[in-house]
Order: sequence, then structure tokens, then C-alpha cells
Amino acid sequence: MKHIAISTVVLLGALLAASPVLAEHSPPHPGTGAQTALPAVTELAPGVGLLIGQDGNVVMVSGPRGVLIIDDQRPRSVPAVVAAANGPITHVINTHWHLDHSGGNAILGEGGAEVIAHRNVRARLMVDQFMAAYNRTVPASPAIAWPTIVFDERLTIHHGEETIRLLHTPAAHTDGDTLVYLERADVLHMGDLYFNGLFPFIDRSSGGTIDGLIAAIDVALSLAGERTQVIPAHGAPAMRADLVAWREMLATIRERVARDKDTGHSMEQVIAGRLTAGYTLGGDADRFVSAIYDSLPPSASTTRP
Repeated sequence: MKHIAISTVVLLGALLAASPVLAEHSPPHPGTGAQTALPAVTELAPGVGLLIGQDGNVVMVSGPRGVLIIDDQRPRSVPAVVAAANGPITHVINTHWHLDHSGGNAILGEGGAEVIAHRNVRARLMVDQFMAAYNRTVPASPAIAWPTIVFDERLTIHHGEETIRLLHTPAAHTDGDTLVYLERADVLHMGDLYFNGLFPFIDRSSGGTIDGLIAAIDVALSLAGERTQVIPAHGAPAMRADLVAWREMLATIRERVARDKDTGHSMEQVIAGRLTAGYTLGGDADRFVSAIYDSLPPSASTTRP
């Protein structure tokens, strides 16, 4: 994916003219008196690029009729996504419903993009969502933001020369997570099933569980070879060996929490036990441990993965 400044300016200008919503959220761009640098895109394979965005990692796949992207970040980031795509965005895959992954749906939908996601993503975007971890309610998205193509377990898409496999992993980070594997490029986009360098967030309000998350990583490992480029939603690109270490971390901390829960410890006592010791990761370790505790069955140690 190479950037051509003139065509990017024309594309962004066209979308600005067509979409008042995009215009409202867009910064100045060439031709309006201010210069905006093109976002940097790393080529993962011919026709496949990666934008390390403000709100997450976006994979872009070029095709003869336009660009398919995996996740579209928040509205504030859409101008950068459009510029990086350097062509019309025709399809958007949401790896789950959270707005740092689907927040651009409405703007891109106004521009004609089709949104593809698991059925539960559409269901959650249609109504208000309460996220207990943040003690806040996320308002329902407008109808233009709802996925128009949904699936239940798996879906295969052919975009240009690329075959894209979508696999639903239930009750993991949320109840609507999708692994997205690009066969020709050998690229696996994990969404929020993998936070590189951070403790994961398990959204209990959206049906996420620790056992589902570990099962999802097992599915990812079955897809990934030694040379597969593994793309987390947040953090640097990784390889299969990093994913193996991630699974080991999840299983180890799960076992520690299960052991203490089975001995009658309260959630507060388990959190105070600092069971993430030995893992130097960013993010909220206490929230991670509390989500594990909350999602474990009563006899947790007898059903560990």
C-alpha cells in the first residue's frame, strides 16, 4: 500500500462533501489552508496494510473496487482511516461492538460502506449498552451504523485476491468477537481477544468470560503458523510465539484466581492477593482479576481449561 497524496486529498474531500457527519469530525486537510500528513501504513503483504491508529489497529485490504478494512475506530479517527486507505472504503468488518472498533460505522456507512460483523454486534449496537466496568451507559448507535451483513459461526469473504475467514469465538472478550484471518497474506487480526503488552479487558456486561477468552486463543493458535503476523487490536504486531505466551498468562492467572475462589476468598481478598505477580503488563490488573473471578463457575478449579 503506497500513499499518493493527490488521490488521498480528492478522496477525503469527496467524503467530506458527501457526509456532514465526517465533515464535522474532520481536521483541516490540504486545499483548506492547512497541511495534514498522511497516516503511516505498514505493508503486511502485497495489497494488505496496517494502520496503527489513535484508537486501535486497522488492517486494510485493497481490491479492484475499493478497500476492505478490519475495525474503524472512533469518529475522531475516521479521517485518518480514510486517508490511509487511499481508495474508497467499500466494506468494514467489526471484530466486536465496542466503539473503538465500530465507532466509525455511521460515517463510513453514509459513504456507502457495508458493515460486516457477528449477529450479536448488530444486536448490541441497536440498543443502549451498560458497561459495569466503567459504570456508564453507551447509547445505541444510529441505524446507519448497524451491520448489514451478519453471521453466526463463520463467514468467508473474497476481496480482490484475498480470502478472508471470519470465525466467531463465543463468550470471550464479549459475546460477539470475531477472529479475522487473511489466508493469502497470512495475517490474523485478533480484535480485543489479544492486547499486546496489556492485561486484557473482559467485558462481563457484554457476555465475556475468561474460559471463553482462553478458548478463543486456542482457535487463534490453530489458525496461526510460525510466520503468521498476529495483529492485536491494541499494541504492536506479534507472532505465534507471543500468542502462546499470552495463553499461558491467561491460564496461569485463571488457575490462581480459581484456587483462591474455591477456598472461599471474596473478590476483594483475591484482588488483594496480587495474583498477577510475575507479569509486567500495562492496563488494569485488578479489573482483569475481578472479571476472572466473576466469570468463573462455582467449582472453578475443577473446570479449568
